[in-house]
Amino acid sequence: MLGIVGVFLCFVIVPSILAVIFGGIAVSKANQNPAVGGRGRAIAGLVLGLISLGLFVLILAIGDTNFTYGS
Repeated sequence: MLGIVGVFLCFVIVPSILAVIFGGIAVSKANQNPAVGGRGRAIAGLVLGLISLGLFVLILAIGDTNFTYGS
């Protein structure tokens, strides 16, 4: 869930970092005990977290953080 939020709100870094942390922990636990399940969702959260962190770095590199909504 945090990975999805991180992708849509790529200018907010906290959900992305949490998605990477929790995704890594979940993948590790799923590899240790296959009965736990959810390995695919853990990998998806980890990947989405990394993508959103990449988008955040891209936004910082471009330097255009002046988001204006409306007219």
